[in-house]
Amino acid sequence: MIRTLLIFILLLTQVGCHGTHLREQRSGVELIVLGIAQDGGVPHLGCQKPCCIAARSEGIRLGPACLALVDHSSGKTVLLEATPAIEEQLSLLRELTGLANEGRRPIDTLLLTHAHIGHYTGLIQLGREVASTDAVRVHCTSRMASFLRENGPWSQLVRLDQIDLQVIKKGEPVEIFPGVTATPHGVQHRDEFSDTVAWRIDGPSRSVVFCPDIDGWQDGVLDLLIDGADLCYLDATFYDGRELPGRDLSEIPHPPMVVTMEHLADKARETPGRFRFIHLNHTNPALRDRSVRAEVERRGFAVAEVGERYFLD
Repeated sequence: MIRTLLIFILLLTQVGCHGTHLREQRSGVELIVLGIAQDGGVPHLGCQKPCCIAARSEGIRLGPACLALVDHSSGKTVLLEATPAIEEQLSLLRELTGLANEGRRPIDTLLLTHAHIGHYTGLIQLGREVASTDAVRVHCTSRMASFLRENGPWSQLVRLDQIDLQVIKKGEPVEIFPGVTATPHGVQHRDEFSDTVAWRIDGPSRSVVFCPDIDGWQDGVLDLLIDGADLCYLDATFYDGRELPGRDLSEIPHPPMVVTMEHLADKARETPGRFRFIHLNHTNPALRDRSVRAEVERRGFAVAEVGERYFLD
């Protein structure tokens, strides 16, 4: 009861793009944010900094970056990323939408970006020891599919038909609902086990970009990807890079939020709230520092919030 009340309050107080399109209707295709943190979530394993100490004491938990797409007409669901917090995130989705996909069909389709732990390891919950799912469609690149087929325990999911790998080609759209397509676009990132894509979702009248991981803006790929998109969820792992003293950030490249805000300054002023930061590291001050959050919003950007919703029609 308490959790349901908190979620209700959260939805009432959301501002920005999702506030415009949050409606009582239960038809059409809706996007819902289920997680906003970097792979390890908040609190973060091993972190004894004030950010995670406070989160533990206050009972705050933020799961890794994850979006859901819901077709209210058919009841079908699509999940962007299978994070380590997949059960909690799908439970939240059920609370928010009333949909009750259960048992061997907790979701209909998965879209994966790459093989870093916060983005695919939730697949393990689909195995015989837990949900023992029945051929959940998983859209991923050829290299990602090979990684899953050739390495345990993921290979068992394939062998037992608990997941049904659908190999995608970069730049080619996949219809996920009638009139709604998802197109993978290759982006540069640390590709130890698979390549990396961002997804662009095109609905009947609105489009959304999901790019939780990328090395930077330098090659122009991300500029092309966001062109014409109504809503863009962008990599915000670090605010300005100073929050991880002693770490060589060249080993974990991401575009700092301050760089992205400078790069997109003119576009953000034209449409405030269009660019929404996601995949925030547990040390990122934009998660908790009100002055930093206020500066982000002053510049026309926003930090994604768990529970925010956006209709694509």
